[in-house]
Amino acid sequence: MVVLVDAKYFGNILCCARKHQNMKTKDLAKMFRISVRQWHRYERGKEPIPENILMAIFHRGFCMLQCKMN
Repeated sequence: MVVLVDAKYFGNILCCARKHQNMKTKDLAKMFRISVRQWHRYERGKEPIPENILMAIFHRGFCMLQCKMN
């Protein structure tokens, strides 16, 4: 499947979600095993988010929703 979305669009979603959850950039960078600088590049839309990180974000998000529903 191919999703054609601007890197800035996804970056904005990441930033808003991080702020909504009161999470620190360094904690997320550590969670995904990347540098804080790299995470900032994704949030600012300077670089497309790799597929493996997007998949991990969606997976963890759906797991959180499942936990809240139970």
